[in-house]
Amino acid sequence: MIKIGLVGGVKEYHGISFAEIFNGYNKEEAVKREWDALYDVNLDRDARITHVWDENRKNVEEVARICKIENITAKKEDMIGEVDGVIITDDCTMQHQRRAIPFIEAGIPAFIDKPLSPDIEEAEKIVALAKKHNTPIMSCSALRYAKETEDLREGRDSIGEILTGFSICREWQGSLVFYGIHALELLYSVIGGGIESVENAGRKGEDILILKYRDGRQFIVSSYEGISPLFQVGLYGTEGSRVITAKDAGYFYAEMLRKFVEMVETGREPFPPEETLEIISTLVKGEKT
Repeated sequence: MIKIGLVGGVKEYHGISFAEIFNGYNKEEAVKREWDALYDVNLDRDARITHVWDENRKNVEEVARICKIENITAKKEDMIGEVDGVIITDDCTMQHQRRAIPFIEAGIPAFIDKPLSPDIEEAEKIVALAKKHNTPIMSCSALRYAKETEDLREGRDSIGEILTGFSICREWQGSLVFYGIHALELLYSVIGGGIESVENAGRKGEDILILKYRDGRQFIVSSYEGISPLFQVGLYGTEGSRVITAKDAGYFYAEMLRKFVEMVETGREPFPPEETLEIISTLVKGEKT
């Protein structure tokens, strides 16, 4: 069995979701505690969260009890030598990535929740540190693995050469980097990299990014406060078009975690960290201050 450590942010939406998907949970007690995330997904992997740490002892005890996590560590570093991989959970501060450092240095495969960093230089240093220690890392939005775009991503569906398109999501917490990453990664997962420049034609909270690719194509990515929550991408090609709304959160969370488990098992990253750096760089450069 693959043993996973859950590090920080345990009562945030992602922390709860990941714990539920790996370990299952007591639904009656979760509802009583008014958990927002309630996922009944079969991960279909021999992996389990066995260790958990958070600065808030009350929160970590609650999640450990409801999701049957056996070991609460006094320090996050106490997991080193006890787990096969770690999940550094987004805690809504955009500082969670700093908790990954001791694990990377110890050679423990790490999933660093989105965003890898709101700072380009810091993101580059994390990737360089992982390469230095030969530690596989993974950082992405779960929208990279949306079920609804899977056929296009894997070539079972085609609209010919994709010439242009858009992607949109609701902005949250007033940060393009924090939540707009979902819209960009949803698009990026289909069309790939090669972004030459980014221009923001909107304003803070109503970001409208115009992405220019090195091959001359242009795409629009929008992160917009006030709209109804959604993740939607439109793609326009030489042989057709698709407008796709990603709705199955249980699927994209679980598929992302499966890829993480495979990385722990094989030591091979599911996609190059340079893709994450390109996504972070585009968002940081495009964000209105």
